[in-house]
Amino acid sequence: MFILGIHVGRHDSAACLFKDDELVAFCKEERLTREKNCGKKFKLLSIDEVLRIAGITRKDIDAAALSRYHIPAVCYRRRDRFFVEKFREIRGKESNRKLFREMTTQHEYDEKKLINEDALRKFLNVRNDTEIFFTNHHYAHILGLLKWTTWPDEALFVSCDGGGDYAYYTAYYLKDNKLECLCGADLPTFDKPQNEGASIGLAYCSITELLGFRPNRHEGKITGLAAFGKPVAGEQIRAFFKINANDSTIDSDIKSRWELQAELKKISDKLSREDMAASIQYATEKVGVDWVKTLLARRPAKYIGMSGGVFSNVLLNQRVSEIPGIKETFVFPAMTDDGLPVGNCLAYLISKNGIASLNRSYLKDVYYGYPYTPQNLVDAARKQNFAVREDLKIDSSCAILLQKHAVGAIFAGRMEMGPRALGARTILANPSRRGINDSLNQRLERTEFMPFAPYVLDVDAEEVFDINDANRIPCRFMTITVNVREKYHDVIPAVVHVDGTARPQIAYREDNPLYYDILSEFKKLTKIPCLVNTSFNVHEEPIINTPEEALKALKDNRIDFLVCEKAIIARNSEFFALLE
Repeated sequence: MFILGIHVGRHDSAACLFKDDELVAFCKEERLTREKNCGKKFKLLSIDEVLRIAGITRKDIDAAALSRYHIPAVCYRRRDRFFVEKFREIRGKESNRKLFREMTTQHEYDEKKLINEDALRKFLNVRNDTEIFFTNHHYAHILGLLKWTTWPDEALFVSCDGGGDYAYYTAYYLKDNKLECLCGADLPTFDKPQNEGASIGLAYCSITELLGFRPNRHEGKITGLAAFGKPVAGEQIRAFFKINANDSTIDSDIKSRWELQAELKKISDKLSREDMAASIQYATEKVGVDWVKTLLARRPAKYIGMSGGVFSNVLLNQRVSEIPGIKETFVFPAMTDDGLPVGNCLAYLISKNGIASLNRSYLKDVYYGYPYTPQNLVDAARKQNFAVREDLKIDSSCAILLQKHAVGAIFAGRMEMGPRALGARTILANPSRRGINDSLNQRLERTEFMPFAPYVLDVDAEEVFDINDANRIPCRFMTITVNVREKYHDVIPAVVHVDGTARPQIAYREDNPLYYDILSEFKKLTKIPCLVNTSFNVHEEPIINTPEEALKALKDNRIDFLVCEKAIIARNSEFFALLE
């Protein structure tokens, strides 16, 4: 059975494909359109991309699992805005409606009574018997955590973001193969929607905008900037959010996102950019951890899974992992809305067969893009007259170049799922000089205060970083910060933030042999156990996907060389004199 997962939101649209209960393909829309955080358009290129990856067509799809967000207007049974929508279509623009809004406005919670499924099948160009299925936003966030952990009981799964299906906080407790909803019920059971003025996700988003950055895109910059300031208004902001210990709901005297932004503006106008970033970061950590603690007081748990955009905040995830008594944590690597297609498919499977039927296992890697081969890259490079060396021992030669402070990038097979580069589309650099941050930021047009991340071999992880059972799994996917052991602060200064933390990736050879072997050889040469891993993209562009995009970065002098399993590629042959 092939199940297509789709999410079309205001941002971070994506598609995925399951074969039975195994994920076989994933693609975020931005990787194809090259428009950062692409959303709103239902005619997704990523649908055909995941089908291409799997080698099937739309007629092979047995079920389509969708979010209740942007659905084409022509697929609704009620066409009361027919002429407006038709006019948009004539002008070549999509006319979509948000399904969750239609459901609450019409007080109709059976999607099939609002959606003309035959029209939707026709729009998707799938078979007439393809099943259509819709999923609650936060439930979809939760299910990726369930699928890729093996925790049998005493597991708490939490989701928090800037909003989905009129909820901002959701929590489920796993026991006896049943998920108990502790907080954040679905639309039909709401007495009232959760208060958007009580959303710490919207608060963080507002501060991002107030400090001159783009909301729903640059929140990570606020996290990095926070280390340079003091949380002088942290308690003032935290006090906006009131956690109810009885049912773990969060409320506020502030009743709308606009009122919330106005209150935050009053505070930010009086503070430096650094202190405001530190204050919202403090409040986010405090609200997030205190909320989780109230849930744990109701249902004691040893294991915590986290998803939703707020949990892209790696410092918050570190604080959650430090809660006493927590044995393991897991953050779904595609924790923002691009991960929803995966949860949509899992929700469909559970609706058919129950949770016990899921083949649950720990997630090993996130390589779900199109399987480009080394030959694809080499052929494209030769066609464009780049210098290509296939006669070298790739891993050791790459290590020598990095030792001499050349900046490389690895293009290895299938693109990663989620916002982190994890060895398939990664820029590599020597972390021994802090000055690499300035030069690389200049080449990539990035912000100067953002820290670079390191990767480390599995055999060295505990030696370099404060790794333990509670944070080990997130460190596989770069979704958490940890403290860097003090003796390594001056060894790898390029990847140690001013607060003494780093966001490491623990590399395992079975996941990506080339990536692992390059660092192994680099360590032999230098005694340095880490390399810089930063995403292979210029600022404000999505991570690269294709060989052609990788070669453009080389041509534009963003990097000095490209490496794949078969060759090292440079702009000209003179570059290879570094190996002599």
